[in-house]
Amino acid sequence: MSKNHTIHGLRGLCALMVFVGHVISMSINGGYLTMNEHATLVLAEIGVDVFFMISGYLIVQSLVKHGKIGQFVYNRIIRIYPVYLPLLVIMFVAGPVIQFDWLANLTASEYILNFIYGLFMLPGVFPLEEAVRNARTLSYEFAFYLVSVIFFVSLKPLNNKYMKWFLIILGLAITLAVVIRMPRALFFLTGVLAYYASEKFNFLPSKLHSLLALVIIYLATYFGDIYFSIIFGVYFFYLIIKEHGVLSNVLSTRFFQYFGTISYSFYLLHPFALFPFQRVMARFNLPDYVSVSITFVAGLIIATLISHISYEVIENRFTNRYLKRKKRPITPHVPTPAPQTTPVS
Repeated sequence: MSKNHTIHGLRGLCALMVFVGHVISMSINGGYLTMNEHATLVLAEIGVDVFFMISGYLIVQSLVKHGKIGQFVYNRIIRIYPVYLPLLVIMFVAGPVIQFDWLANLTASEYILNFIYGLFMLPGVFPLEEAVRNARTLSYEFAFYLVSVIFFVSLKPLNNKYMKWFLIILGLAITLAVVIRMPRALFFLTGVLAYYASEKFNFLPSKLHSLLALVIIYLATYFGDIYFSIIFGVYFFYLIIKEHGVLSNVLSTRFFQYFGTISYSFYLLHPFALFPFQRVMARFNLPDYVSVSITFVAGLIIATLISHISYEVIENRFTNRYLKRKKRPITPHVPTPAPQTTPVS
């Protein structure tokens, strides 16, 4: 599959949208900003929604084009866990020491159970506490992986027709349970529909449409119409897939390509970069805009630095060297020459 630079840059944009939302919310929780956070909270929510669109598109694309379920599952595990697992361990080691939130007063059995819940990424899909901030969205990612595999297998020729219907009903049941828990998970379906639309159609409107579509999605979400956002998101993401428009040009710049590359580490790590500012900035009694500016700029620098290190060391070097299955080089078959015989005169 050729790399879609617009989708890659969109990952970076989404990570930065979530970052902005968390700067405001953590500043409010830290006591050095007073404002209505709805506008920036919507920004962060849309960042997550578009991440879901991207997953919906790429997962279906991978399954349809390659169809290797075992390799697909393995790739998802080595994509998610190498960064997530160390953070989970750090939180369960340091959390009780620094008296962090709900980790402060756990019994031994609660401590073990909650670690197991986090290990299997159950918080989010189930009403459980999360140790790693933002990790609850990974619960929905894994639920979508499971549903995708179930439906993919059910569409294959099966000897037992009852098994086919069992898989379809199981996939629908899991989907329904997840959507009831979090309606925004329907944005995965947006990415799926955009994939099939891009395969069937090649309609390219004005170059401003993708940007306008994103603004409309923001306004619809702001005023509480999530289902319009989900439906209109198909059109938005169709244009992203086609790499068409002004927004595509912006997302293809080196800035967004870079943040697209480190987006996963950045998404998980930036709350760690912002947390110290949340704890200490209120003590300086600075004007709100100064405190928030310091949190934003310094937090962005620190988050980018640690995310870059995480990407290079864990996502790139460690994963490529130790976890990715190397393809064996194919040695061309050279036929053995037949033994020469002396012609009979």
